[in-house]
Amino acid sequence: MNTEALLFIILAFWVFTLQSKIKHLEKIVSRLLDKNRQAVPKPIVTEKQTTTIKQEPVEVESEKEEEVEYVSAVTQLKTEHASPKVTTRVVSPKEEHVHTEPSRLMEMLTNYFTGGNLLVRIGGVILFFGLAFLVKYVAEHSIISIEMRLWGIGLAAAALIVTGWKLRDKEGAYGQILQGLGVAMLYLVIYGASKFYGLLSLEMAFFLMLGVVVLGSVLAVIENSLSLALFATVGGFLVPILTSSGDGSHVTLFSYYAFLNLGLFIVSWFRSWRVLNVVGFLFTFVIATAWGVLRYKSGLFGTTEPFLILYFLMYLSISILFTIKHPYEPKNLVDGTLVFGLPVIAFPLQVNLVSVFEYGEAYSAVALGVLYAGLWAWLKNKERTLLLAHSFLALAVVFFTIAIPYIFDADVSAALWSLESAGVIWIALKQNRMLTRYFGELLLFVSLFVYPESVGVYGLSMAEYLGYIIITIATLVSAYLLDTHKKVLPIIDSYIAKIFLTFGLVLWFVSTVDVVSYLHHFIAGQDSLLTFILGVVALLIVNMKIKWALLTNVLQGTLFFGMAIFFIEANSSLFMRHPFADMGAVLYGAFLLLHFVLLYIYRKAWVWRKSLHITGLWFFVFLGSLELHYHVGKLYHLGTYSLLSMAVVPFVVSIGLLLPKTYRGWMEEQREIYQMLGVGGLLIALGLWQLRAFGLASVGTYIPLFNLLDMMQIGVLSVMAYWGYRNKNVLSEDGRKSHYIILAIIGFLLITVIFARVVHHTQDVAYSLHALWQSNYFQTGLSLLWSLIAIVLMVLSKRYAHRVLWLAGFGLLIVVVLKLFFVELANSGTIERIISFMVVGTLLLLIGYFVPMPPSKEGKDEQ
Repeated sequence: MNTEALLFIILAFWVFTLQSKIKHLEKIVSRLLDKNRQAVPKPIVTEKQTTTIKQEPVEVESEKEEEVEYVSAVTQLKTEHASPKVTTRVVSPKEEHVHTEPSRLMEMLTNYFTGGNLLVRIGGVILFFGLAFLVKYVAEHSIISIEMRLWGIGLAAAALIVTGWKLRDKEGAYGQILQGLGVAMLYLVIYGASKFYGLLSLEMAFFLMLGVVVLGSVLAVIENSLSLALFATVGGFLVPILTSSGDGSHVTLFSYYAFLNLGLFIVSWFRSWRVLNVVGFLFTFVIATAWGVLRYKSGLFGTTEPFLILYFLMYLSISILFTIKHPYEPKNLVDGTLVFGLPVIAFPLQVNLVSVFEYGEAYSAVALGVLYAGLWAWLKNKERTLLLAHSFLALAVVFFTIAIPYIFDADVSAALWSLESAGVIWIALKQNRMLTRYFGELLLFVSLFVYPESVGVYGLSMAEYLGYIIITIATLVSAYLLDTHKKVLPIIDSYIAKIFLTFGLVLWFVSTVDVVSYLHHFIAGQDSLLTFILGVVALLIVNMKIKWALLTNVLQGTLFFGMAIFFIEANSSLFMRHPFADMGAVLYGAFLLLHFVLLYIYRKAWVWRKSLHITGLWFFVFLGSLELHYHVGKLYHLGTYSLLSMAVVPFVVSIGLLLPKTYRGWMEEQREIYQMLGVGGLLIALGLWQLRAFGLASVGTYIPLFNLLDMMQIGVLSVMAYWGYRNKNVLSEDGRKSHYIILAIIGFLLITVIFARVVHHTQDVAYSLHALWQSNYFQTGLSLLWSLIAIVLMVLSKRYAHRVLWLAGFGLLIVVVLKLFFVELANSGTIERIISFMVVGTLLLLIGYFVPMPPSKEGKDEQ
C-alpha cells in the first residue's frame, strides 16, 4: 500500500483543522475584548418637522421595560411639541458588528503603505532594491575597485543606522525605517564580499553577519519596533535572492539563513511578534524547498540535513517563545501557523532527504513524535502553555501514526492505527477537542477497511488473527468512549459509536469463526455457535464491569443472532436437521443456559425481556422437536411416528408451564407471560398439528381411544381447554368465547375423525374422505354420532340454562336431518339408511319433549 500520500494528507488535515480551531478561539477572545471597550451610546433625539428617534442597541433587563421606556419617550415628545405636528419615526438599531480579526500579515502590509510617512517607507523599499541591483551590476562590470564599492555601501549603511537612531522618536517610524534599511545594506555588503569577491573568509563573514543580526535584533527590541525588525529581516532574506548568479555553495546560503533565524530567535525572546516569525519561516523554508527540488542530490545529505534540523529546532523554539512571552490577553495563545505549518513543511523535506536510508522515514517520524511528546510533558502543567501542549500532543500522535506504516506492513499498520485512534479519541474527549476526535474516528475507519482488505477473512494465521483482535478491542473501546459521552457530543457521534460497535463485533465474529474452523479436528462442528457463545460470554463479563448501556441493549439480540445462525446453517433441510449432532447438545444447552442467565441479569434493564422469554421458549421447544423428530424418523422410517414426535415436546412443555409449581423465584414474575403467551403460541402450533394429524389413520396398533395418536390428540385438546381455564382471568369475554368455539370445533372434528378411524379399522374401509363417504356403515354411524352429540349439548343447555348450547345442538340436528334427506334418502332401501332415519326421528321427538329451548335472560327477568 502506498502510504506516503495518505500520511501527508492526514498530517495536512490535522494541521488545518487544529489551526482553524485556534484561530476561531482567538477571534472569540478578540470579539469579547472589543465588546468591553465599547461604550453604550445614549439615544439621540432630533426635532424638526420630522422627529427621528434613533435607538442604539443597549442592554435592558426585559422586553417589558424597553417597551415602557419607548412609550414614555413618545408621550413626552407629543406633550412638549404639540405644535407643529410632530411625526415620530423609530429607526431600528443597526445589526451588531461582528469583529473579525484580519490577517496579521495583511494588516502589517496595509499599515506599512498607509501609516506613518508613506514616502519614506516606499522610498526605503525602492532604495534597497536599487542598492541590491547596483551591487550585482558592479560585480558584473568592474568600474570601481571592489574594496571601494563595498566600503562605500558599508559606510552608507552605518550612516543610515546612526541617523535612524537619532531620529527614532520622530513620528511615522522615520528613524526605524532608516535603521532597517541600514541593517539590510550591511547584510548585502557582507554577503557580496564573501560570496562574489572572496574578500572575506567564510568564518569572518559568519562572524560579521552574526554581528549584524545582533545589531538589528537589539535595535528592534530596544525601540520595540516591529517595522524595524521586519524590514531588517526581509532585507536579510532578500540579499542572496537579489544577488544570486545561479551558482555558489548551498552551505554558505543555509549558514547565512541560520544566522538570520538566530536573530529572529533573539527577538522572540523579548518580543512576541507573530508576523515577524511567519515571515522568517516562509522565507527560510520556501527557499530551502525550492533549492531541494532543483538542486538536491543524495550525496549532499551530510551538508543539508544539519541545516534542516537546525531550522526546525529554531522555529519550534520560536513558536514556544511566542506563547511563553506573549504579554497580552489571552495568555494561552498559540501561533497556529508556525506550530502546525512547521511539521507540514519540514517533514516532507526530511522524508526526501532520508529516503535512501532503510527505515529513515520511520526513524524521523518516531524522533519527531518523541520530541513533541516530550514538549507536551514539559508544557502541560503550565496554564499559559496548556493549549500549546495539547497541540504538541496532537502532533506527537500524528507522527507516531505516520511511523507505523514505515516500520510495519500495511496490515499491521492498520491494526496499530486502530489502537492509536482509540487513544486519540480518548484524549480528545478528555480535552474536549472536536477536530481531534474526528481525526481519531477517521483513522479508525481507515484501519477497519484497510486491514480486512490486506489480510482477508479466511485462512488466517495466528498473527493475522491477532491483528483482528487488536482492531476489535480498539473499535469497541472507541465505541464505548463515544457512547458514554453522548450527552455532550453531537448526535452524529452517537451513530458513529453504534457503527463502531457493529463493525467490531462483526469483524471479531468472522475472524474467530475462521480460526475455530481451522481447529476443526479439535472441535467437531458447530463452529459459528461456539464462536458466538464465547463472544457473548466475553461481552457479558466485560459489561458487568463497565455497565455500558449500549452494550446492554445489544446483548438483547443474543437470542435472535443465535437463531439466525441456526436457520442459516439449516438452509433448506430444516426438518431433516439433527441440532444435537457432535457438540450440538452441549452448545445448545450452553446457549439455553446463557439465554436465561442474561434474562436474569438484565431482567430490569431489557426492554424486550417479555418477547425474549417467549421467543426463547418457542425456539428451544422447536429445537427439541426437531431432535426428537430426527431420531424417531431414523428409528422407525415411518411418517406417522415422525409426525407424532413433533407434538411430544410442545405438549410436555405446555403441561409443565401450566402447572403452578413450575415457577420459583424470579420466574414467578414471568408466570403470566409464559402461561398466557408462551403456552398459547405452543398450542397454536399444536392446533395446526391436530389438523395435520386428522389425516393419519393410526400410529402402531390401533385400539380405539387407547392408541398413541388418539391419546395425543385428546391430550392436546385437554391442554387447550386447561389453558383457557388457567387464563380465564386474563382473557377478555370475547376471547373466552372465541376459545370455547375453537375448542368445540376441534373437539367435534376429533370425535368424527376417531369414528372414521374405527370404521377404517373394523369395516376395512380405506381411510380417505371419498371412501368413507361412500360407506353406508360410516354414514349411518355418523348420523347417530352427531345426533348423540346434539343431545348431549341440549341436555347440558338445560342443566346450565345456556341457550347457546341448545342452539348449537339444534343446529347440528338440522345438519343431520339435511344429511338424511340428501345422502341417506338416496339409498333408503338399505338397512343402514332406515336405521338412521328411525333413530334420528325418534331422538328429535324426545328432545322436543324433554329438552325444550331454555328461555333467554330477558325472558327470565320478565317472569
